[in-house]
Order: sequence, then structure tokens, then C-alpha cells
Amino acid sequence: MARVHEYIRVLADGKYEVTKSNGPIGIQQSRQEVGGHFELWNPELGGGYAAQINEHRDPAKLAGNVVFEGVLGTVLIGRSHGNDLWGLTAPQKDHVLAQLKLVK
Repeated sequence: MARVHEYIRVLADGKYEVTKSNGPIGIQQSRQEVGGHFELWNPELGGGYAAQINEHRDPAKLAGNVVFEGVLGTVLIGRSHGNDLWGLTAPQKDHVLAQLKLVK
């Protein structure tokens, strides 16, 4: 049985959701989780964190993300592991939420 991975999805308005997956998120699944094209990105949260950003084909349909300058739409945060995004542990989720000052 696969271990459930939890990620933080930062919405355009600065709020967040915790989303779950049955494993690491790769290219194809990322399109379902984040939408559009994905790109691994380091949100500067420190050791090993990475994110996948929504780079939609029509940027006019996406709002700017108030947490991340120059980013449109949603951002999915997890741990970087090669080209995949792995889930966050409870302490890592707390760290990300505190660093980004996110509210539900």
C-alpha cells in the first residue's frame, strides 16, 4: 500500500490547502494537481523544499499569487527529490506555513 503524501497548495489569494496524493508527484500528475504546465521551483524555504508552479498557456486567466512575486495561479509545495515532488512531514508543513505566513 502506498504511503499518502501531503503537500501545501498556495492559492493565488494567499490562502492555502493541504492536498494529498498516493505518492510522489511527477510530471503527469502535477498537471492534475497544479494545472497547466509545471516547473520545479525553489521557493527559498531552505533545505530540500521545492514547488511546482502553474504556468498556464493563457496567463490572462490566472491571477498573480500574492505570496510569490512574479508567479501566477497556484503553487504546490513539497520536498524536492530529483524531478519529483515528495510530501511534507508535519514539522515541515508547520515550517512552510510559518515561513510564508499562510492562513487557511
